[in-house]
This record gives sequence, C-alpha cells and structure tokens, in this order.
Amino acid sequence: MVSEEDVWRTAFIIAEQYGPEGVAFAARMAESFEIGGKMDEHRAWVAIMTRVESLTTEHDAAVRPS
Repeated sequence: MVSEEDVWRTAFIIAEQYGPEGVAFAARMAESFEIGGKMDEHRAWVAIMTRVESLTTEHDAAVRPS
C-alpha cells in the first residue's frame, strides 16, 4: 500500500520535472499497470495523476497574468 505522503511526493517530483505533461505521463503509467493487471499500482498512479493535475493547474493559475 502506498502512503498519501508517497503519492504527493511523487506528484511533486513529476510536476516539477514535466509540468502539465506530467499528467499524461502518470496516465500512461496507470494504464500500463492496469493492462498488466496490477490494480493496486494502477490506483496509486491514478492518485498521482490527479495530484499532478492539481499541482500543475494551481501553478498555471498562479503564474498566469491577470
């Protein structure tokens, strides 16, 4: 079982390295585990994906000129 802290830590790293493209990266990871029948890992990557999306959306809103 992956902890919530691990999910957020991974999401922060992906968001920092990939920016908004990190959402697609995490989605591909989730899909690959789903195809492989590893549902716990699939759920973990879906959680990571949603957090990356949240982080990159927040970042875009913060840097967008008003």
